Amino acid sequence: MNDSPDSPVALEDAAATVHLAEQAVRAARRQLSMAIVAAYQTGEPVASIAARAGKEPYQVRNLLDAAGLRARR
Repeated sequence: MNDSPDSPVALEDAAATVHLAEQAVRAARRQLSMAIVAAYQTGEPVASIAARAGKEPYQVRNLLDAAGLRARR
């Protein structure tokens, strides 16, 4: 097997690695979204959730709106 950067095998391997990484990112985003919704449903303020999640409050409010929840201001 030739793993030089210009070999077809290296390209296919790299593409497969990227695909797996993209799947992992999607799963992590879903998990974060579920955790944000759960924190909000337990009464945690949006600003606190945003700080803990490394997000801006508007991002958390948008996520909650998309989840069908009306974010408290």
